[in-house]
Amino acid sequence: MGKYTVKAPTEARTALAPGREAQPSSAPAPAAAAKKKAHTIGRLLREGGAEASSLAAGSLAMLLGTATALATPALFGRVIDTLQAQALATRVAAGADAAAAAEAQHAAQAALAADTAALVAVALASSLLSAAQTYCFSGAGERVVASLRRRVFRALLEQEISFFDVSRTQELVSRLGGDTAQLRDAATVQVVAGVRQVLLAAGGLAYLLTVSARLTLLLAALVPVLAVSARHFGRWTRDQGKRVREALAEATQSAEEAISSIRTVRSFSMEGRVEQAFDDKVADVLRLGLRAAMCWAAFAGLAEAVMGSAFIAILYYGGTFVISNEITAGTLTSFLLYAMRIGGAMSGLAGTFTSLSAAVGATERVFELLDRVPLVPLDEGFVSDALKGDIVLSNVVFAYPARANAPVLRGLSLRIDSGTVVALVGPSGAGKSTIIQLIERFYDPQGGSILIDGRELSKLSGASLRRHVGVVLQEPVLFADTIRNNIAFAAPAASNADVERAARAANAHDFIMSLPDKYQTIVGERGVRLSGGQRQRIAIARAVLQDPKLLLLDEASSALDAESEHLVKAALERLMLGRTTVLVAHRLSTVRAAAKIFVLDGGVVAAEGTHDELLASSPLYARLVRRQL
Repeated sequence: MGKYTVKAPTEARTALAPGREAQPSSAPAPAAAAKKKAHTIGRLLREGGAEASSLAAGSLAMLLGTATALATPALFGRVIDTLQAQALATRVAAGADAAAAAEAQHAAQAALAADTAALVAVALASSLLSAAQTYCFSGAGERVVASLRRRVFRALLEQEISFFDVSRTQELVSRLGGDTAQLRDAATVQVVAGVRQVLLAAGGLAYLLTVSARLTLLLAALVPVLAVSARHFGRWTRDQGKRVREALAEATQSAEEAISSIRTVRSFSMEGRVEQAFDDKVADVLRLGLRAAMCWAAFAGLAEAVMGSAFIAILYYGGTFVISNEITAGTLTSFLLYAMRIGGAMSGLAGTFTSLSAAVGATERVFELLDRVPLVPLDEGFVSDALKGDIVLSNVVFAYPARANAPVLRGLSLRIDSGTVVALVGPSGAGKSTIIQLIERFYDPQGGSILIDGRELSKLSGASLRRHVGVVLQEPVLFADTIRNNIAFAAPAASNADVERAARAANAHDFIMSLPDKYQTIVGERGVRLSGGQRQRIAIARAVLQDPKLLLLDEASSALDAESEHLVKAALERLMLGRTTVLVAHRLSTVRAAAKIFVLDGGVVAAEGTHDELLASSPLYARLVRRQL
């Protein structure tokens, strides 16, 4: 038995994994939802807190920029009052003498120049502060989302295989891409924009109250109308936005399935059918999108009408105050400009609230992945530095989590001695490939036990175990990369000489050298540019380079033509030397040399022995052989 060390379990995440029941909550559903939303927002803000220095610098720029933005309307009003006063002084001086008129005109020009210079300085400062604010917050947001994407992707890689059996790839990719991008904006840009809008509205309102409380009350009377409308339309639009995203995800999934299965589509001449299916999905997206656009258009029109009416009313009543000398024309101009700023800030707040609400939903989905506890831990448990390959399955009961009511193994028991070649045969659905996946610990059985070198498989680190296990499947998966990198995937540090030796052992070197780019040939998505036999030999070369102690071969040559099968079988025979090998095959010609053959039927071992023994003692095995012949 090899030496073992214990790897401590990682810190438990808080979210429940599927299949684990939560305790019932005593809080009513709305209260629980509100609490969950508040928790999500708090966690969202904490994510942004990782960039505290950048956010602090951006916040300082935002405060100074807000101050300059609030100063601008007052300066405009001051310019108008200065011009009005100087024009009056010039007319009075013109009635006295020409010299006085010229002096008054010069003073007016000097005052105008000074006020204009102040406006230019404020505008320049505002633009610089805006640029600094945008850079700080955008940079912080990009770093936050980069960190989140790495963590989400790591969390995805840690999930058990059954999680991917029931999850849609497009949805997971959407969480990794679109949802994290929404979170980026919400955690930095949207929150800060909301704070800036609040400051602008509060500062502008404070100035308006000092100018004219009556005009301010007239403006404030319209705020509840906009607030109620924004809340109503925001909730409706948020729901519509969710439906649009769901419909878009379905359309994308439809397109992805059609493109990834294009050979099947083409072979059945089903281009029109899949196109129609995609068109229907896109039509749903369009219908829901137009409904959401109509809602926004109604809200925008209502807001425009309310704000336009407010400004007209303020202009009229403010004009009467100017006529009665209660305020100056410049003060009225400043008031209108501040009112416009407040209206813009409130409109911005409505948009920010809607974006934050949408981001909360996206954030919850991201956090669900980050918090999910894998049902089969990736690398917790005993870490082995060696593996002999003694395998014992005792009364194993197993059903795939996606089909929990359809058990595949029903109390199966078998023993595999280290260094031997054993074969698993039987009708389809008997559990042959399932045993391969259980030995690799892609799944844990619901009953019984699996021992490797005398250790409970469930107590071993899965990552450590799989470093000693090589797998060659009937349909090997290659990456859209070079042949060299596909072989070296098992050992990234391998030299070119090591890769070539593995390719020679797998009978792959000759065909590789016949390709124009040789080992640098791009194989295409899932190896589509290579034949089945070529892909199989690349997979075998990868296993050779890994140099595993335990070899699992699942129908590794059943789908090949005679010539390819001959080359693959020769490569496999070299690969199996000195290794514990579990061989699954439908072609019984490939299992004659096995030290022991296990005949599976109905999820149990129906018979075991050598080929000749089983021909004499197992009617099922004899029938399978006759069918082959």
